[in-house]
Amino acid sequence: MRNIIKYGFIFYLALASCVALSQEQIESESILNDAEVNYTFNLFEADRYFLQDNFDLAENYYQLCLHMKPDNPFILYRLASIYLNSNDLSQAEEYVDRCIELDNSNEWYLYLAGNIYNISKKFKKAESIFKLLIDKNPNEFDFYICLADVYIQDNQLKSAIKVYDFVEKKFGIDETLLIQKKNIYLKLNNKKKAESEMLKLVQTFPDELQFKRVLADFYLQTNNVNKSISIFKEMVNDHSDGYSHLGLASCYQHLGDLDNFYNELEAGFSSPVVPCDIKVGILIDILGSLKSNKDEFERVYKLSEILVKNYPDNPDVNTIYADFQMNKGNIDIARLALEKVVQYRKDKYSIWEHILLIDNQLNDWISLFKHSNEAIEYFPNIPLFYFLNGFSGFQLSKYEQSKKSLEMGLSILPKNDKLQSDFLTFLGETYYNLGDKKKAYDCFDKLIDIDPNNIMVLNNYSYYLSLDKQNLDRAKSMSYSTIMMEPENPTYLDTYAWILFEMKSYSESLKYIKKAVELDRTRSEVLIEHYGDILYFNGDVDGALEQWKRVKTLGKGGDKINEKIESKKYVE
Repeated sequence: MRNIIKYGFIFYLALASCVALSQEQIESESILNDAEVNYTFNLFEADRYFLQDNFDLAENYYQLCLHMKPDNPFILYRLASIYLNSNDLSQAEEYVDRCIELDNSNEWYLYLAGNIYNISKKFKKAESIFKLLIDKNPNEFDFYICLADVYIQDNQLKSAIKVYDFVEKKFGIDETLLIQKKNIYLKLNNKKKAESEMLKLVQTFPDELQFKRVLADFYLQTNNVNKSISIFKEMVNDHSDGYSHLGLASCYQHLGDLDNFYNELEAGFSSPVVPCDIKVGILIDILGSLKSNKDEFERVYKLSEILVKNYPDNPDVNTIYADFQMNKGNIDIARLALEKVVQYRKDKYSIWEHILLIDNQLNDWISLFKHSNEAIEYFPNIPLFYFLNGFSGFQLSKYEQSKKSLEMGLSILPKNDKLQSDFLTFLGETYYNLGDKKKAYDCFDKLIDIDPNNIMVLNNYSYYLSLDKQNLDRAKSMSYSTIMMEPENPTYLDTYAWILFEMKSYSESLKYIKKAVELDRTRSEVLIEHYGDILYFNGDVDGALEQWKRVKTLGKGGDKINEKIESKKYVE
């Protein structure tokens, strides 16, 4: 159905001044009174806003005009148009009724009335209006189409067919009407008549490939698959038509022939004639019904490869391709595809989240820091993005930036969010690396209140206290909890041994450090140096010297390692 044409008149008011008139001339002129001037001004404003599609203001001015001239059909016509546009059908019908009561000769008024009655399901009234319009102007094609549409809406399908047949005789064959007739015949379960309309379409327009495809689709729709295949194959052979490859794929899917289905899809996807969005839509539909079949998955994956080769920068294609790569475990390739997506769609939260999580999974702190900075620009209220920025900044020793991001993210984090522990952990570590031990320990205390079994914090916090040589009893208690939870973790055993060392419990300390050394597979320099220090205070100077020298073979060691070796003494 056509859109209602916004048609009307614009009135211009010319105001003249500085013209000297005689008294006799003034008396002889017909001068507009104030009411007429006011009406003309309001009508001018109403039309101006109407033509700008500012219907709220237009309605206000038309209502003012209607108040001054309640029997003006044009004002009623415009108001009916506005109410139809806002889907207020009762008001639209009320105003258009009044309009055509005042003037039932204006085609524009009648045309609007017919459309309003049809939409409001007042089919008899709509029918009479369009019949009247046809009587008034029998050569207006659109009036017949509107009448047929009324019959279709009222389920008078045979009456609609009669109108279309008459239109065809009067105006000639129209492809859209033939397709519409085909659809009506199918509703009437008259496949033979529907086929006749499609054959007429192809015979009338023999050079139009799309009409042959419509015929082939009709045969597929009516379960005459072999005829459909025959037409599609003819077009593929004669024209290398990409759409026909897709049509053949539908036929083979209907027959359950998956090999030929995917072969034809690959040919259709390789065709430059078929737009990318159609191919993407097909691929999405297949993915929605794809079963856990490895061979079929690989065939669908091949389709995505064809698309990414032909449309390397298309965001939809790269989104799908990234999903495939993640399913195959190729997260680095998936990230490259997602990076192309955000070049064009920077406002896609889920894409940024995937990129950042892949960065984190790959331990690519440089990329994670860069990407999270950019993501925050577009999503400044997402705590996760601040955490990942702060976390990656910490890994890169960018402690000031890490502090800023973690503090900001924590400030907008909802209460009791599960990320709170992660924020406090790395914020505390960041404060410690910046030398602000008080804030660091405050974070650790809050974290232990929230999560008393956070093993990483218990270990680090207790170790930091041992380095400070303060609150060693608490440090010992926290560290002991860690070795109860993981009794064969060499890092936790080393921390506990060192706390005992600082508490001068040398023999007990030696027991735990020996176990840590036995379990350590990382050849930790810190752990070996601690072992040497503890041996020294247990009276084994040679053993201590051996371990200190071993540290040198492993790496640099602590600041005092050379002095310890040279003096053969423990140096604090």
